[in-house]
Amino acid sequence: MRLAPGDPFLVFAGDGHEWHARLTSTARGNSIATVEGLARQGAPPAVVLETWIGVIRANRLETAIEKCVEAGADIIRLVNAAYSQRGDAPSDTRGERWRRIIVEAAEQSGRLWLPVLEPPQPLSRMVETFHGAFVVADQHGRGAPELAPLLPRSGHLALVTGPEGGLAPEELELLRRKGALPMTLGPYILRTETAAIAGTAQLRALTFPPAGG
Repeated sequence: MRLAPGDPFLVFAGDGHEWHARLTSTARGNSIATVEGLARQGAPPAVVLETWIGVIRANRLETAIEKCVEAGADIIRLVNAAYSQRGDAPSDTRGERWRRIIVEAAEQSGRLWLPVLEPPQPLSRMVETFHGAFVVADQHGRGAPELAPLLPRSGHLALVTGPEGGLAPEELELLRRKGALPMTLGPYILRTETAAIAGTAQLRALTFPPAGG
């Protein structure tokens, strides 16, 4: 909105490509631009990082979605857990708004691949149908340096964070049986959205660079 005709800018389509473009006209409130050539391209990450977030109040979930995209989540899955927030299920309108937030956060952070937001599902179903490795946020878990050698170098990796009140004992037991690695996010108790953001940032740093990098 601040550009004038002739100014350059970058555009991306979320498919691993970024393009040079130049604004040519803003007549009558309609902007027209010319795509001039490829600026960057990149392979998708070798480790597809999924952030599983227990459903919480919509305004806090919105923050978690935006910041987890900036931190490096490739897929964000909303979890209906035993202690999930009741009576505040994501509506179609909210879902569309959150998808716009994902696009804007990816653009702002310079990502070439657009993350995906999945609708809420029961945790038990998600665990049984997931093919990959699990990390679960746990105050008594291992620190990131100790965890690093145990993480996969390709495939899917899911970070599981519970809703308010955390995960129920039977949910933690289910994850344990599936081989989930407990990871501490520090000495203090974090809100759901804070845990999701902090854990995503740590795991993305540990699983970088992307394939071919």
